[in-house]
Amino acid sequence: MKVSLNQKEKNILMLSWEYPPHIVGGLARHVHALTTELANCNQEIHVLTSKPFDSKEYEKQGSVHIHRVNPINDMDPDFLSWMAGLNLAVIEEALGIAKHIEFDAVHTHDWMTGPAADFISRTLGIPLIATIHGTEFGRNKGIFTELQQFISRKENELCHSADEIIVCSDFMKAEVISLFKVPNNKITVIPNGALSEKVEEHVFNIEELYPFISGKKLVFSIGRIVAEKGFQTLIEAADQLKHKAEELCFVVAGNGPLLEGYRKKVVEMGLDGFVNFIGFVNEEIRSSLMKRADAAVFASSYEPFGLAAAEALSAGVPTVVAKTGGMQTLIEDFKTGFYMQPGNEKSLVHIINWILENEARAEGIGRNGMISVHEKFSWERNAEATDTLYIRAISNYCHKEAINEDGCLSQNRQ
Repeated sequence: MKVSLNQKEKNILMLSWEYPPHIVGGLARHVHALTTELANCNQEIHVLTSKPFDSKEYEKQGSVHIHRVNPINDMDPDFLSWMAGLNLAVIEEALGIAKHIEFDAVHTHDWMTGPAADFISRTLGIPLIATIHGTEFGRNKGIFTELQQFISRKENELCHSADEIIVCSDFMKAEVISLFKVPNNKITVIPNGALSEKVEEHVFNIEELYPFISGKKLVFSIGRIVAEKGFQTLIEAADQLKHKAEELCFVVAGNGPLLEGYRKKVVEMGLDGFVNFIGFVNEEIRSSLMKRADAAVFASSYEPFGLAAAEALSAGVPTVVAKTGGMQTLIEDFKTGFYMQPGNEKSLVHIINWILENEARAEGIGRNGMISVHEKFSWERNAEATDTLYIRAISNYCHKEAINEDGCLSQNRQ
């Protein structure tokens, strides 16, 4: 008797250019949370990713197998050349693993590992699933440079080579359809989960690490330090609130290409010590700052979902989100969180003042936000929906390829 796909353990090859401890943005956190939950859904997950610093080439975290590779041109300063070298290394490693493990599907995240995923899919005869986390057009409000044109072409190629596309919001589904002209039924919306920010009371005193927050109200933000995250708006709002420097401070965590530029701007505007760009922080510090915050702000001009904002809501922090993209589905204004207008520092100043002046009501809204986000978003539900999509993709691929009587799960294995 044949075993159904629902019952059979599936072997999934997951490709992502970043994965903990290599954390550049929200992608690494997304893939880590997803793979952890998928491993609980009767699946064998093998993550193939880049190898940073002195991390291990292979390790098993729980039930997730992690394989890390160096690009063949690891020291190349050109990002596109480095990424091409990573794809070649990923392909070589994947085909080596596939000699011992029969993969049922390959799942890639964004364009960076798209070429490798397409080659692996065709070589092993397995379906390709692609999660599109954002688009180059959306991030830049258009395509203006040769680099942006190249990336957009790669996004388009991935969307058309994939058997199934996953996006995190209706906003992203509409964007992908509009930009890449893929059929509606090829795209599935699976909202991200929200990781609860949990910190043990005895860990450490965050004020000892960052004494400038001691005795002050804290406005916290975190994200990759790039233009679309809206940190320029946050700085301009802080400038209007600098008369409150004795009682208030801003902390922004994260790394990215604009970090030093923002730090310089803070000094030029006389906001040094009031607005603090502290760079990359680990999970322990991140969680401690989230717990200590009186408000969390996410002022993005472009945001397919808003994973960091969802995690702030999950922690019960009064959370301000720009009314844009997927973040529009995260809250109800002044019920579970607060909307600001994208790029409008006056809108942000108004909300921060309200939170500071209505502490008890703001805390109540923060609690409502925590309850709401836990009800609407979870990585467990995300993984269950992803598993259902895998089953459909594998089944459809079997029919499409007219697999022989032995079953689709042995087609063209290396």
